[in-house]
Amino acid sequence: MIDVTKYLDPARPTRRWITFGLVLGGAVAGTVFGLVVTPLGKIAAGAPPADAANYLWNAGIFAAIGAALAPVVTWSALRNAPLWRTIAEPLVGSLIGAGVGLLLASGPALLVLTPLAGVAAAARLERSERRRSLSRST
Repeated sequence: MIDVTKYLDPARPTRRWITFGLVLGGAVAGTVFGLVVTPLGKIAAGAPPADAANYLWNAGIFAAIGAALAPVVTWSALRNAPLWRTIAEPLVGSLIGAGVGLLLASGPALLVLTPLAGVAAAARLERSERRRSLSRST
């Protein structure tokens, strides 16, 4: 006999809507990141100022990356964190990393520090939320 109870999970539609929101939020955060980092990358590379095509390309690429990564990171590592923080804190961390890379006037530092700071912000959020959820359970 087929067990249909696994298909009748009442929380399934809620999880789908949350995932949709995470995809949308990740795309928006990626777009913001792409628009902010475009001139920073041009400055660090010593390239001429960005034109509209550069902004559109970077906004599109980073929107796709954000849309793909936000649900994966949130569902795997940040389950207990508030949803807005799962989007905002890694974005702010990545922007800070990009700013530090620009201050160092180094293209390689910009390329390394930007994702490293985003990952560090997500790891800090995961650690703080894990502590909070453990303190709630005791």
